[in-house]
Amino acid sequence: MKTKRHLLVIDPTAYAGGSKVATENILRLLNTQHMHITVLTADPDSWHWPELKRCKLYQPKCLSQQEQGIAYFLRHFFIAFNILLIRLRFGKINIALGASGPGVDLALYLVKPIMGFSIVQLVHGPVACSRTIGKCLYAANEVHYLESCSNSLLRALSRARPETLPCSTSSLQKQLPEYFHTMKNGLSEHAWPCRCYNKHPTIFWAASLLKWKGLDTLLNALKRITPKTRPETHICYIQPKETTMPISHAPVDIQGVHWYEAPENLDLLRGCSNIFVSTSHNEPFGLSILEAMAAGHCVLIPDDGAYWDRILKNEINCIKYTANDARDLANKLLWLSHHMERINTIGEAANKVALNYRAHILYADIKDTLEGKTTQINIASLLQTNRGTQHHVTPARRT
Repeated sequence: MKTKRHLLVIDPTAYAGGSKVATENILRLLNTQHMHITVLTADPDSWHWPELKRCKLYQPKCLSQQEQGIAYFLRHFFIAFNILLIRLRFGKINIALGASGPGVDLALYLVKPIMGFSIVQLVHGPVACSRTIGKCLYAANEVHYLESCSNSLLRALSRARPETLPCSTSSLQKQLPEYFHTMKNGLSEHAWPCRCYNKHPTIFWAASLLKWKGLDTLLNALKRITPKTRPETHICYIQPKETTMPISHAPVDIQGVHWYEAPENLDLLRGCSNIFVSTSHNEPFGLSILEAMAAGHCVLIPDDGAYWDRILKNEINCIKYTANDARDLANKLLWLSHHMERINTIGEAANKVALNYRAHILYADIKDTLEGKTTQINIASLLQTNRGTQHHVTPARRT
């Protein structure tokens, strides 16, 4: 009987977030008849698929928040020891998935030389300009990154090997190694958001309480709207654990605002709302925005040049407001609250955009890599053109 392929996923972050949702969406595509998946995690409750083997990551509390210096490396040596225990308990690890970024997943790179597995690295946000991170990126077998992270990846690589620093920062994709691939996040069919059904303007916000998620901007905007005209608002939040980053305070007593900490009925709360507000500062992707679009929400996003600001069109499939401007956000919310037909029209247009973001399509290459499949090139197909489209094959460093 053929031995199952063993995939290890490392997750040292002690609270839930969009990157974990995206990673689990990838894992759910895998064929578990031919592989088993172990998740070494600081927060087992963040992972919900029963096919995953969840193992609690143990590390000294005094090191859990260290992000630089000797203490940072000590922390990752402890995590590396956890990986060695996984190897002893569950057998050979064929491939490992770094679910956050090389700075968070450093332990994988510490044990790779002695354990011999391949590493697929996901990058969901900008990485630090660090020589250590650059070395990790060079050691990865494949790197799949959000387009907004290109600049930071190039800087980290250049820090590790200064001779690779380009004369110009234009055409960044051409400067990155061939095993780097851009990715877009997608939604799984099994968890596709239900369509919103509320006939009255209702605001929805969902994110962690990290300051950069911008909850304070929404609260200041709501306070500018009189209670009589303020739309009902549902705020779903995650309380970050073991982080040194600034955090917003919640809940706050505001009339008509309902608070939910890590609710299990998130989809139901989203379904009974129809206006989604994003207040994040330069969100690398914005999975919660995509989920709201799939639900048919009228999404409000800041005009900050982030991913969805570049993709969506103001007053066509979204409403844009001046970034970090509570006054402008309040004015847009008040206007929408008197134009239910615009909420519906923009929500329908947003839903059509969301249909292009299906996980099984967008994550197909990552799925093939994790399952150990090699790219099969059909020579005949290369000689054909489809409606005038030329086929271009980019070589990849397969695991």
